[in-house]
Amino acid sequence: MLFIQNLTYTWHKQERSAACAALRRRFPQAYLVEETTILEEAALHILSFTQKGTALLDSRQVFCQSMEQYLPKLGYTAEQVQREIERRSAHIHTYHLQTYASIQNLRLLNLVLHPCPQGCRASFFYDEHQSGKPYRRGHNKDYNNPDSPLYRQDCLNETAFTLAPGQYGRILWNERRTDYDTGEWYYQLYIYNLVNVPGHQVKRSLLTSRSPDFIYRQEALL
Repeated sequence: MLFIQNLTYTWHKQERSAACAALRRRFPQAYLVEETTILEEAALHILSFTQKGTALLDSRQVFCQSMEQYLPKLGYTAEQVQREIERRSAHIHTYHLQTYASIQNLRLLNLVLHPCPQGCRASFFYDEHQSGKPYRRGHNKDYNNPDSPLYRQDCLNETAFTLAPGQYGRILWNERRTDYDTGEWYYQLYIYNLVNVPGHQVKRSLLTSRSPDFIYRQEALL
């Protein structure tokens, strides 16, 4: 069973100071997971965070702040705001862990997974239609493969690593994006933690009790 933790960290131009950058260097690159049994072939654990000054807020905290700010403007009472926050927070929690019958059913940004005799092969490719700047070019392992959607494409597309049973790999990259409403730049760091778990039991410290066997980086100067 392949277990993937998908982390996204977001910050804006006001968080480009030295103090804010120092906080980003301390961002955890892996988090505890819920101890559980996964009977399907793949599981995806999704966590997102936003930096506000020198504070790091998770998705629920960002959501609560937004609801507390905007719902009263729509006429919600304090009690109604709290009920709405509780209702939507429960949905956020259920979204954190998703399971899939096959690893090939996963649709992950810039990541393609293939089962292989050695275990699971993880390939990183830069999708110009979904990804931010700077665009990554480089070796495209499928450049001469007419059966690949990346045939003759000028993009980075390479194998990051292959995970045998029990092995742990990490993929990191960063991007600069444009806010559709304001036109301002914002920045994101993405991390995939992948473990080829023998069996179906997921321990709470699966990703935090040891260092990855492989680390693949595509970190640009933003």
